[in-house]
Amino acid sequence: MNRIRAARQALGWTQNDLAKRANVSPRTIHAVEKGRPCRQATKRHILNALGVPWELRDEYFVRVRSVRPAAAAPALEEARSA
Repeated sequence: MNRIRAARQALGWTQNDLAKRANVSPRTIHAVEKGRPCRQATKRHILNALGVPWELRDEYFVRVRSVRPAAAAPALEEARSA
């Protein structure tokens, strides 16, 4: 289960309750609980509302996978054709 959802439910809050306490929209809470990425400021608001230290953010939010830089793509093509 999503850690944000679990923490919210442990407090007996609805998504709307958390949204109000975190000063974000209920739609944002829904998206975060579905595992969608959000801005760092949004993470801070949500964690503060839940009483979770910032240092534990990686346990509560999905890590965004980094994308390979576009500059690396032509180098790969040259290596394949050689």
